[in-house]
Amino acid sequence: MEKHTRCLHLHAVLLLLLLILVHTIPAATAQCPADQASSLLRLKQSFQQPLLPSWRARTDCCRWEGVSCDAASGRVATIDLSDQGLQSQDGLPRALFQLTTLQRLDLAGNDFGGTSLPASGFEQLVELTHLNLSNAGFAGQIPVGIGNLTKLVSLDLSYNNDMSGEIPEFFAELRSLAVLQLSNNDFNGSFPRGIFQLKTLRVLDLSFNSKLSGELPELPTGSLLEVLDLSGASFYGVIPSSIGNLKRLKTLDISDSNGRFSGGLPASISDFKFLSILDLSNSGLRIGELPATVGGQQSLSTLRLRNCGISGAIPSSIENLTSLRELDLSQNNLTGAMPMWSKGAFLNLETLQLCCNSLSGSIPAFLFSLPRLKFISLMSNNFVGSLQEFSDPSPSLASIYLGYNELNGSVPKSFFSLMSLQTLDLSRNRLSGTVQLSLFWRLANLSNLLLSANTMTVVVDDEEYINSSSSASLPPINSLGLACCNMTKIPSILKYVLVGDIDLSCNRIGGSVPKWIWAGQNENVEVFKLNLSRNQFTSMELSLANASVYFLDLSFNSLPGPLPVPMTPQFLEYSNNLFSSIPRDLMPRLSSSFYLNMANNTLSGGIPPMICDASNLRLLDLSHNSFSGHVPSCLLDGRLTILKLGHNQFEGTLPDDIQGSCAYQTIDLNGNKMGGQLPRSLSKCHDLEVFDVGGNDFVDSFPTWLGNLTKLKVLVMRSNRLFGPVGAAPANGDQNSTHFQSLQIIDLASNNFSGSLHAEWFEGLKAMLVIGENNDGRQALEDNLSGKFYRDTVVVTYKGTSMTISKILTAFTVIDLSVNAFTGSIPVSIGELASLRGLNMSHNAFTGKIPPQFSHLAQLESLDLSSNNIYGVIPDVLTSLTSLAWLNVSNNQLEGTIPQRGQFLTFTIDSFQGNARLCGKPLPKQCNPELPSTDSEHDKKSDNRVDTLVMYLVVGSGYGLGFGVAILFQVLGKSWCRKRKVIE
Repeated sequence: MEKHTRCLHLHAVLLLLLLILVHTIPAATAQCPADQASSLLRLKQSFQQPLLPSWRARTDCCRWEGVSCDAASGRVATIDLSDQGLQSQDGLPRALFQLTTLQRLDLAGNDFGGTSLPASGFEQLVELTHLNLSNAGFAGQIPVGIGNLTKLVSLDLSYNNDMSGEIPEFFAELRSLAVLQLSNNDFNGSFPRGIFQLKTLRVLDLSFNSKLSGELPELPTGSLLEVLDLSGASFYGVIPSSIGNLKRLKTLDISDSNGRFSGGLPASISDFKFLSILDLSNSGLRIGELPATVGGQQSLSTLRLRNCGISGAIPSSIENLTSLRELDLSQNNLTGAMPMWSKGAFLNLETLQLCCNSLSGSIPAFLFSLPRLKFISLMSNNFVGSLQEFSDPSPSLASIYLGYNELNGSVPKSFFSLMSLQTLDLSRNRLSGTVQLSLFWRLANLSNLLLSANTMTVVVDDEEYINSSSSASLPPINSLGLACCNMTKIPSILKYVLVGDIDLSCNRIGGSVPKWIWAGQNENVEVFKLNLSRNQFTSMELSLANASVYFLDLSFNSLPGPLPVPMTPQFLEYSNNLFSSIPRDLMPRLSSSFYLNMANNTLSGGIPPMICDASNLRLLDLSHNSFSGHVPSCLLDGRLTILKLGHNQFEGTLPDDIQGSCAYQTIDLNGNKMGGQLPRSLSKCHDLEVFDVGGNDFVDSFPTWLGNLTKLKVLVMRSNRLFGPVGAAPANGDQNSTHFQSLQIIDLASNNFSGSLHAEWFEGLKAMLVIGENNDGRQALEDNLSGKFYRDTVVVTYKGTSMTISKILTAFTVIDLSVNAFTGSIPVSIGELASLRGLNMSHNAFTGKIPPQFSHLAQLESLDLSSNNIYGVIPDVLTSLTSLAWLNVSNNQLEGTIPQRGQFLTFTIDSFQGNARLCGKPLPKQCNPELPSTDSEHDKKSDNRVDTLVMYLVVGSGYGLGFGVAILFQVLGKSWCRKRKVIE
């Protein structure tokens, strides 16, 4: 009985387990229907490579890779083939649209070869909620059938690059749409405003569609929008205050919008509680002073306000942004010192960019101790003082950019404890003292070291350190900028590490350029830059024949022999050496070169015809050599931007072969033997700024046909055989004529020009009518050190001597009309050329008086009117010219007293001699107004001269008194003078 009971219990337990098992095993899922599998296999067949191995006939497609099915029906619900490396040239097959139960389709990250999305078919996928075709190589317009997908929640067509056309209005009718990503395409037209009103929209990304425009409308309350990215598009207008209605906004990015936004920052932005990323850079907004409320955005992790017109000081409240990882306030007009932030601020900060402002004061040392900081750029500001030592060096700091400031003192020793440092830029400061190069090689990750243009001395002591270390422990230096560091030898690290960017220019390194400078490699070397200019090298051991060098600068040394030529160079600077020959392989290697400067060497012979094959060449400077022969016609066909052939022995006429467009900005042919007429086709060169044909044998009239070149700044034609009138009045008295409106240097000296000068012509010299700002000083230094920019040079007669002007300064204006046959009076309109610094009209046949209007030339430093027929007195008002440092009015018919005030007290006898009736210091002839004149005509002139003199003398006593005394003198003075003559 007991045994039977145990059996019953056992059966009951087994039955219970069986019931539980039955209920826990799911019902068998339906298999994929045959029509669904067939559609999928046709999709597979559209791809070029035999991928997707699990997709096989007569197998359950619901088990295939990337396929999910509805459990009840077995019909395909999801296809996810993203990033499978699939390729197709036929686009999406129509069989795909037979999968009408499809809810999710993801083909992102494949390559459909620029095919367009089918115009029809998408409307059949009525169950689709998620469609991702991003980065898949599609082109063309958005299919209209997508407008029927009323259940669509997410659409991603981003990063196709070639999708184009307008954004359809139907997106505003998709009431379930939450994510719309259309970035990095070529969409155009105006973006439908209704899309902004979608209540369900959470993500709207239209970034980097440069032709897509629109204006932000009033934004609705209750919006769910979290991401609004319009960066790189062309939206415009102001940011509406209703932006504050986007209470859930986490990302707002309107950066790089072609500067089309306007206005400032709405106060409602402070209402955002969840904002994590705010990027308004280069949008066109002009914020002004940054409000202190910016410190209330506790969720901000990224704040980018680059080039947003921010002025004033950095708000101290920014330190309250405890979640901040990136702060970019660069390219604004921030002023003042950096706030005294607490040491506990910015503990999460990884990137700090304050470049290109006007910040001053010292740099807080604690910044280099921030635990997560990786990148800091404070370059191009006005920071001063020394860099202080700091404790707890940041373990993650990789990049430090402090260049282009006014920092002084020595390099802090603490920098050598930044063991993650990869880039250190301290260039263009005032750092002093000495620093040992070997200290930097202890930074194992250092890749870029830039110390150029300070006043410190870099001691090259690394040979001993390197010998005591293994080459494996040397830092992987890629860029080494040690220009102007008072070095006398080449760093030894270059024997062991191949550095791709070397700048050792402006030092005192002499001897031979060693063959080991590229880690001892001479074959198949590929580097970006080698700049050894402005040193004392006298020979080349280094062979360049098998080296590929993009940028080569050997200028300002004493290197002799043939030019060393690397493979496929783009920038070649050989000027100011002793190079004497051009190797045969130079011209074939210029196929990709855009810059070739061989000026100031001892090169001779003709220009090799193969120069015409250098189709990419934009700058060619062969000046100051002994080249001869004719100039190849290809050099004057308009392709080049800069052509300098001056001071050689070229001869013959210039070809007149510019047929199409013309790229010339500078043409300098000065100091050759060329003749004939000037090429009329140069009138097509609308970008021409400098035209110098001085010192040749051209026979032609004045080139009025150059007058419409509105960018022409320098016209030098001295010492030719040019003839005829200059400066004809504008036709029909047109005061809006653009003739020579940008000229700032005019040199027509030593020709055969004749006739009188028209006042209207000088009135058209609009660039000289205003005083320009001279901002070229620092830029000239940067250009010189970087070697990346070209500087025009012009020789003018200034203050009586020849003067070479490098890099034509915008504030420098000169007119030289000397040694011609001009007649008539000097146009008074010259006195309105406010920026004029030098005027030379000597050795002509000018008559009349010196215009008193010259007193308006406040910038004038040099005035030469010598050797003419100018008469009358020297206007006393010229004493107001406080900048006048050089004056020559000798050999004229001037009379009366030399003014005895201002700069006139500094001029020597040479300035005035050769004027028989001129008296007063510095001439030995003293003025005696009581001496009579026997010449009645001279008496009349003398009377008029005294009248004028009295007017100037008394005007300082006040207008009423001065005018009264002058009238009294007119009435009584002349009568008294006449009576005195009769008595005598």
